Amino acid sequence: MMLNKKVRHILSSSRLLFIMAAILIFMAIYEPSFFNTDNLVNIISHASINGIVAVGMTPLMIAKAFDISVGSIMVLSGVISIMLVNKFDPVTAILIGTLSGILLGWFNGFLVARLKINSFISTLGTMVIYQGIAFVITNMQPITTESAAFQKFATVEVFGVPILIVYFIIVMLLIWFILRFTGLGKNSYAIGGNEAACRLMGINVERYITIFFIISGLGASFAGVVLSSKLNAASAVFGENVSLLVIAGIVLGGVHLTGGVGTISGVIQGIILIGLLDNITIYLGLFGYYQMFFRSLILIGVVIFDVIYIKQAANRLQKEELMKTKSLVATQ
Repeated sequence: MMLNKKVRHILSSSRLLFIMAAILIFMAIYEPSFFNTDNLVNIISHASINGIVAVGMTPLMIAKAFDISVGSIMVLSGVISIMLVNKFDPVTAILIGTLSGILLGWFNGFLVARLKINSFISTLGTMVIYQGIAFVITNMQPITTESAAFQKFATVEVFGVPILIVYFIIVMLLIWFILRFTGLGKNSYAIGGNEAACRLMGINVERYITIFFIISGLGASFAGVVLSSKLNAASAVFGENVSLLVIAGIVLGGVHLTGGVGTISGVIQGIILIGLLDNITIYLGLFGYYQMFFRSLILIGVVIFDVIYIKQAANRLQKEELMKTKSLVATQ
């Protein structure tokens, strides 16, 4: 019985690793040139920007809320950074562009926590507002910069490792530490698990939800600044599909839509899996709908696995409780 539990736990927690391993083995046989260090590093590097956004949104989704506006926050912060670097210096542009996510995230939190508007509806609205602001200030045109110093912020390497991966690791470790060792992280799980009980315990749910929205906004704005630095350009359309990809990666990584469950390691696996699928479709010369098809196929497969696993776990728990009850009755 104990062995079966361990096997089930390994299969559940590492299911995405098995999927990625199977994909890599297939590609190594079908297209050996795919399986090389440079390409694998390139996959992680390209997944890092979405990964930063996903990791930043993870505490919020664990607390049973959504932020559909992260793509628009990326867009707006990128536009702000490009506009500022053309007038001031790269440091000012990076700082203000990144910190803009605090204000944008706070506004999302205000709508959800204080005005009690559903997080999906409210952030869907702010998604349009933030992107609209970006369209207005750019006059619906891409904007660029010639600053080489600003571009280095996203293109240099640290001991041969692209700086994008370094940023991803730093953000990942920071959010992992928050979730694992701080009261803020523990309250994320508590609120997602049972919000009513948290209120009865005196936890200020509104304040924590607002903080989680700010963290999500900050992650998205930093990713937007990094993307604009990498491209030395910004546009109001650069982050249109980011929110869907990020939420898909988070769900793939095991963060339940019902809240209260999830890990950073799982989210990272989900984001890298999506990046791997995108890389494969491009490598094989498949674009557009093929990318959407493979993403959707994997997402549906993992969600079905989770639903079946959760039902089986609930049935096993119910049977164990029934056996305990029968044993207790028999001894009396």
